[in-house]
Amino acid sequence: MTDTVFADACALAAAIRRGDVSAREAVDRVLDRIARIDGDVNAYALVDADGARAAADAADALQADGDDLGPLHGVPFSVKDLIDTEGLETAFGSYLMAGNIPARDATTVARLKSAGAILIGKTTTPEFAHKALTASPRYGVTRNPWNLTRSPGGSTGGGAVAVAAGLAPLALATDGAGSARIPASCCGVLGLKATLGRIPNEAAADLFGNFIYHGAVTRTTADLAAMVNVISGPDAGDPWTTARENSPLTVPDDPVKALAGVRLTYLPLMGNRKLDPQVDTALRQTLYQLATAGADVGEWRESDPDDWGNELARVTIRAPLSIRMARFSPEQHAQMDPSLRQAIEESDALDQRAVQAAPLQRTALFRRIETLFAEADLLITPTVSAPPPSAEHEAWEPLRIDGRVVGPLRANWYNYPAPFNLTGHPAISIPCGWDDEGLPIGLQAIAPWHEDQRLIDLAAAIEVLQPWTDRWPDLATQVT
Repeated sequence: MTDTVFADACALAAAIRRGDVSAREAVDRVLDRIARIDGDVNAYALVDADGARAAADAADALQADGDDLGPLHGVPFSVKDLIDTEGLETAFGSYLMAGNIPARDATTVARLKSAGAILIGKTTTPEFAHKALTASPRYGVTRNPWNLTRSPGGSTGGGAVAVAAGLAPLALATDGAGSARIPASCCGVLGLKATLGRIPNEAAADLFGNFIYHGAVTRTTADLAAMVNVISGPDAGDPWTTARENSPLTVPDDPVKALAGVRLTYLPLMGNRKLDPQVDTALRQTLYQLATAGADVGEWRESDPDDWGNELARVTIRAPLSIRMARFSPEQHAQMDPSLRQAIEESDALDQRAVQAAPLQRTALFRRIETLFAEADLLITPTVSAPPPSAEHEAWEPLRIDGRVVGPLRANWYNYPAPFNLTGHPAISIPCGWDDEGLPIGLQAIAPWHEDQRLIDLAAAIEVLQPWTDRWPDLATQVT
């Protein structure tokens, strides 16, 4: 498939190295598709067409000269509009950051470029990534390519849409409460948050209490492993990464055989009030396939309701928000997304004792998760509890599941990913089916610290048993 915009990044890089296709051709195909359909999905906040073409021409000159080429040579990639890109505006989805031109690339961006990948542009995010739906006053609503009336989730919504819609095969994400995994689930692609400290985030506001990660969104397991290998490794700006040796991630030669004896524990609710029946069915069907292939599948019988740190996540995420936004004047606050202003008000209203208790509760949550790994190699949950809501859904509006109003999104839709941002465990969203309307469904898997390879093994096995890479959204059937 190296002649299409849905080419695997690894296959595309190999074809460019062989001379079967040029980097310029690969970049032009993506730019042409962006020009044709991004007006419908709104994945990009900014497209650097001139810069991408210049980089592609330089990449082709290196290939022609016989120079050593990086593992992602000539492969287009996108970067979330929260991550610094040298000479290219990083606006955080906000009018208030207009004209913010970083003087250097973030480490992860620099590593992708050093591996030969070519930056296409910056993808959309809610303002300052404050919610799990991708819409902002500056860039408007980003739409799910499988159904333009639905949200792609967030906050890396633009990046997930770009990958799913053939607008670049690799997306550099951030993940503070599921921001890579949630939109990956909604858009039918892979989204990974690695173990804390594997991938640097030197720009984190609180380096030592950090829960915000740089992550990866791709279409295939091989691409995910390749991208994570490139962006991983020590960086002096991020203390969690220092003195770490990361073994390269690899795709097993026989992923299904590698499942033999792997212990999987399914947690369907994790304190959630209600799970959409189609989501539950898709996960159970996938688990049945995995069990048939040799995995040992069990289920956690949790009390109702069970506390998996949902309120702790809210307190931890909201606590620093007010002070971080204090640099903006009241007049500037008036330009913010109303849901961001509401989040700042939440930050100001937090109970002092809850904030004081949060670090201790975070430690307790880590220990609780660790006890589950005594009897499981991987934990399995839905990534989100239901298919994505309307593209116009507001962050404060309640979620409806299977015809029933269940309450706020944080506690009832994306409560599954956030605990593992707090505990540092690696987690992935893997496509595992579609609902009756053709919307993707994602399975979340969580591994012990430093066992990111287990997530790659599982994704590779599911990709073999239930392939998703031969089915991508056809916008021609939705756009008039």
